[in-house]
Amino acid sequence: MYRFFGQPKFAGDGSSNLPIGYELFIRKRQGNEWVLPQDFNAITVDTIGDLLGNIVDTMSSSIRLLSFNLEEQQFIDPAFMEMVARIQARTKINLFTELTERRDPGVNFDQIQAAAQRFHDNNLLVCIDDVGVGQNNEQLIAGMEDSVAEFKFACQDLRPCKTFPEIEPLLASWYNEVQRQHKAFAVEGIETQSEMNIVTTKYPCDVVQGYWLGRPRLLGTQIDVN
Repeated sequence: MYRFFGQPKFAGDGSSNLPIGYELFIRKRQGNEWVLPQDFNAITVDTIGDLLGNIVDTMSSSIRLLSFNLEEQQFIDPAFMEMVARIQARTKINLFTELTERRDPGVNFDQIQAAAQRFHDNNLLVCIDDVGVGQNNEQLIAGMEDSVAEFKFACQDLRPCKTFPEIEPLLASWYNEVQRQHKAFAVEGIETQSEMNIVTTKYPCDVVQGYWLGRPRLLGTQIDVN
């Protein structure tokens, strides 16, 4: 059985302690535990669609956005785009499809960029997850400036090897790129009040999230999805 866990997202200016949305993480039930699936690509479009639809139906009116991850193989499959379009058509919540940073040798840049354009052409929002890490680098993004709505910078991807002051130059670089392209910007992996203060004052963004702000929790209702 699969379910979505959600980590709360908050306004980037720190103006409210109420979440404006959630990032959804899929987990699989094994015994009494919820664990990471061994193969995300094995999760079908129907499974993700059923779970996403359930979450949409159970959200309060204060929730403005939801995001979820697709692997590269899923992202380039038109069936997943069509699924997102069907669910987006029945909700006012903005759905962000996050392209994971995990590299798939069977997928090339041209396929990813064409898929992002299909999402854009259907008025669907795409987020480049974990910019500057793995596949999601400047080379990929250079061909997606018109089709991507949001960049997300993940501080946790650089820990524990780097402290926040060591992370900051890369954060600043991507912040400047976001300003140049006039995109939405999300910063995740915030773990202290000090980090939150730095982000809100020096890198004011649209969305923040992190363990200091809220940990993932089980969302939605139990449905028969395997």
